[in-house]
Order: sequence, then structure tokens, then C-alpha cells
Amino acid sequence: MRPLTTLVIATLLAPAGMFAASKEQLEMQRDIAQLQQQMQTLQSTLDQKLATIQTLQQQALESANRSNTTVSVLSSSVTQTLERELKTAVAPVAGLAAKVDNTNNDVAEVRSQVSDLNNSMNKVLQLLTDMNNTLKVMQAPAAPPPPSASSAPGAPPPPASVLFNNALTDQNGGKADLALGEYADFLKFYPNDPNGANAQFNIGEIHYAQNKLDLAVQDFDAVIERYPDNTKLTPDAYFMKGMALKQSGHKDAAASTFKALVGKFARSDKAEQAKEQLRAMGYTVPAAPGAAAKRKAR
Repeated sequence: MRPLTTLVIATLLAPAGMFAASKEQLEMQRDIAQLQQQMQTLQSTLDQKLATIQTLQQQALESANRSNTTVSVLSSSVTQTLERELKTAVAPVAGLAAKVDNTNNDVAEVRSQVSDLNNSMNKVLQLLTDMNNTLKVMQAPAAPPPPSASSAPGAPPPPASVLFNNALTDQNGGKADLALGEYADFLKFYPNDPNGANAQFNIGEIHYAQNKLDLAVQDFDAVIERYPDNTKLTPDAYFMKGMALKQSGHKDAAASTFKALVGKFARSDKAEQAKEQLRAMGYTVPAAPGAAAKRKAR
């Protein structure tokens, strides 16, 4: 947000003799002001949602603590009952066994409730992660508008950094279709640029946000195939591909993608999120490669 504010102030305070306010500059100032307002509104909305989720998380933790206390009290009660029955020896052995069975059933029910609370916590954590990812994308720095000469017929393409930043600005400004075209031009003119992986990944994110899940899967596959050594974006591409497959109902394919992420990038943050997704979907979480090697050695 600060670069945009600085640009607006600098534009307003510049002496009249330095440049004339053209129609394009006025439109640019209006777009920047609108973008600032949209970012402030989005930030406020996300803050409210994060506060609500944190409250739910705190309530879930408190409920789990109460359940743990119940288990402790129940265990203590079982111990006291057994000691009393053994000392007095007035109740038949069969009656004592029945009481123990009932107590075990109560303990199993409490444990089931604690397991349900843990599942709810995992869902809350996943929601927080998704919102943080969205916030990171929306807070990317804005880029200056492209030079007017680039729009002339037969003119050479803008520099790689200008073309990429224009696409990122349009994506953050809600102009998804325009950004898709700019990212496609960037990959066409500068396929080997360091920002190539980012451009391809951003195309996948736009399609995912538009609920074009099949296209999103293809886009993230392109990141995985073209940039296999990119340890920052390739794990993200695996995870987002898995999410797109899950959302489109292809749960087995999604599980295979999450397992591939855990196997290839076991130490990445996305690997932990992939494990949570596998647990939530009811699939077995694969063991880390190092752990498997240790078991074989034994």
C-alpha cells in the first residue's frame, strides 16, 4: 500500500511546470485511489474473519481442555471404586467387572469427543492457511502502468519486468481476464525469465479462483513439469493441484498428489498441509523417507 500512497502524493505535489496532467495520468490516479479503497476494505474484512476464527479456535481449545479434565476425574473415580470394591469384597466379581466395562465405555466416549474436537481444529487451521495465502497474493506490490509506446502496432514487447508487473497489478486489482492475457504474453516473449514459474503459478491461481478447476490442474501441472527444481513454487503447485482435484471431486487423484508432495518435499510447509488434507479425507499419511530408511536398517 505504501508505494501506491507515495506515488499518489508525489503526483499531486509535483509542480505544474514539470508535467501536464494528461487524461491517462488522471485515470491512473483514479484507478490507484480505487485500488487503495478496495485493499483497505479487503483488509478490514479479512481482519474481522480472522478474529472470528481465532475466537472459534479458542473455544475449541477450551472445550478440549474441559474434556481432558473429565477424563482425569473419571480415571481417578475408577481407581477409587476399584480400591473400595477390593477392600470390602462385598460385591460379586461379576458385578465389579460390569462396572469396569461401563466405565471403559464412558472413557471411550470422551476420547471420541476429543477426536472430533481435533478434527474441527484441523479444519480451522486449514481455513486460516487458505486465507493467509489469499492475503499474500492481494498484498503483492503494485507496478506502474505500461508505457504508451507498447500499444502501437508492430512495436516490440515491453521489458519482462514491466510486462510481469502489469499482469500482477491487474490480477490484484480484480482484472483477472486481462491479467491472464498479460501472463500468457510474458511466457510467450520471455519463457526463460526468472519470473516464468511465478507467471505460470499465478495463471493457475486465477483459474482456481474462477472455479475453472480443470484448467487450474493443467496450470499447476505446467509449473511442476517446467520448474521441478523450484523449491519455493513447485511444492505450492503440488498442493494447489491437489486442492483443485479435491474440489472437483477427484479425491483419489488429489490424495496421490498430496502424497507425492510429502514424498518429494517432506520438509516444506506445504507438506504438513498436505498431511492434514490426507487425514481430513480419511487417507493414510505416508511416512517420511528418512523414517522408512531407519525402519529398514532395524
